[in-house]
Amino acid sequence: MMRTIKAGLTVGMLVAALAVTSGCGDNDNSDNGNDNGGVNPTPIRTSTPAPQPTQTAGVPDPTPTATGGGGTTDQTVTFALAATEAVEGFKITVAYPTAKGSFAGSADSVECTTSGDGIFVPNDNDNGSLQLVAAKVPGTLTFPQTITCTFEATSTLAASDLTATVTETTQNGGQAGDPTVVTVTTTVS
Repeated sequence: MMRTIKAGLTVGMLVAALAVTSGCGDNDNSDNGNDNGGVNPTPIRTSTPAPQPTQTAGVPDPTPTATGGGGTTDQTVTFALAATEAVEGFKITVAYPTAKGSFAGSADSVECTTSGDGIFVPNDNDNGSLQLVAAKVPGTLTFPQTITCTFEATSTLAASDLTATVTETTQNGGQAGDPTVVTVTTTVS
């Protein structure tokens, strides 16, 4: 049985929103060998080298040259969402090939925006899975809507490289809904 919170979100949707906002990395407060006995470390002074001249008087700066390989190209990934029924919240999982790059930013600081209303929480743990969660309490989300993210590509990304799956919806006053009522079309430019 799915329990609902008074505001109308299912517990599952709330847990999903909290999970994606927790970020990535080691945030479990466990002892990772970093225990210093509760003592703050003593600051260490370091010297700062004097600035070096970058240009000789009367001689122009050399023209920089491009270096090959290792760079990234920003590509815009657009997710166009439509719904056939009223939806209060959704969770979309986007699988992407890490061999081709990653979405710009990490955890809940991933560079994604939405044209939709309500609360929007994107999350990329840099492991090939981007989570997109949105909810409106009280009320229903407005569709169609668009989610736009920046992908830092090490090689050209195509829409066929991405798999966007609606994994959860909330409908009918905070009840678990039918994920098939929300569709996602992905484009890359």
